[in-house]
Amino acid sequence: MSDWYESTADPNLEQGDILPTLTALTPTMGNHEVEDEREGTISAIAEETAGIILTQTCDLAQGKVDQLLVAQVVTWSDLIATESAKGNELVKSRKFRQKLIEGNIPNLSLLHENSGPPALEWSVVNFRRLYSLPVQYVELKARHTGDRLRLRSPYREHLAQAFARYIMRVGLPHSADAFKDYSPPK
Repeated sequence: MSDWYESTADPNLEQGDILPTLTALTPTMGNHEVEDEREGTISAIAEETAGIILTQTCDLAQGKVDQLLVAQVVTWSDLIATESAKGNELVKSRKFRQKLIEGNIPNLSLLHENSGPPALEWSVVNFRRLYSLPVQYVELKARHTGDRLRLRSPYREHLAQAFARYIMRVGLPHSADAFKDYSPPK
């Protein structure tokens, strides 16, 4: 087993718990636009996905939340297949993997493989796919999962920091590209 994880069947959820199967709903508007949402019908797509809990353990332990923030976990092989289908061949490169190791791909965070049990392929946490799920639902899924992986410290804090960096990005309304060619006055 990798030193990144511990295996647990603990009924108490914690930040960094990986659940291999969750059902998350994503609202969709279909192929039509609705002028007044009160008159329109909103449907949802049920998506089966793996997820990792981002909600802080202290909030869970103190019962401060009834919804959990969960990010999608995608195996490296599935990410490659999905991105290649979109024409993004960059993800296959050694340079991309190096940037991922360094934490320089803001929307993704690397998860080390784990030989198991439970097993986990090299995977990434996708911060662009976030879900708010009821605590009771995730607790039920955890009980039915049996043994699951839980990130150990400091990897759990590293994930939280990566998520914070992703959320706090600031897009400046100006470009500083001219600085590339700047020479200080002599």
